[in-house]
Amino acid sequence: MRPLLDGFASRTATGDGRAELRSPLPFPDAAPVEVHGEESGADRDLHETLLARRSSLQYADAPVRTELVLHLLKGALERDRDGWALDDEAGPLEAFVFALRSEGMPTGVYRVTAREVSFVAPAAALGDPENLGVQREFATAGGIVSMYAGLDRADSWAGSHGYRVCVTRASMALYDFHLRSQSHGLVGTLFGGFIGAAVRNLVHSDAVTRHPVLSATYALPEARG
Repeated sequence: MRPLLDGFASRTATGDGRAELRSPLPFPDAAPVEVHGEESGADRDLHETLLARRSSLQYADAPVRTELVLHLLKGALERDRDGWALDDEAGPLEAFVFALRSEGMPTGVYRVTAREVSFVAPAAALGDPENLGVQREFATAGGIVSMYAGLDRADSWAGSHGYRVCVTRASMALYDFHLRSQSHGLVGTLFGGFIGAAVRNLVHSDAVTRHPVLSATYALPEARG
């Protein structure tokens, strides 16, 4: 463990130093999506959310309003961009929403950044949703959000420290989304068992310029008898 810990103390880049020459592959056929929402629509404030929150692996079968999910997620990424102010140096975060049961918008794959939202692919392109997570119950949620980052850029910026900052940013942004979604009455679970290989080609993930870091389910709560 000592060499590992010593490595995390270093800000020396471990790659080839050519990160600025590489960019995540674009989505030329993606359709722009306009999302609107009001934070005032939340049922609870942060204090009430923290007191009432609960993770869940049992979800209602009802679809979730995808526009709300996209709105909350875009807001979280905007706050990451503005709060850390590291997009130019360490690279921006992006997220993919795998909307499995959707109200108001098509099911399928959505890409979300601090600047824009787009529809990437229909649900049929996903195949079996159970392939998205190590635990099969994740596929019974209304959808899954996976946060992606450019490890290449983060390493070029500050070596292993850049990786730590990158993972911290992704975690904070996803928790931001997770808590705000719970304030709107949704439930879900953060997890690290997302199977990125299941959608590697679909989201153009090469594990260098675009790599999944942390994920979360979202859904309406199961009705209690």
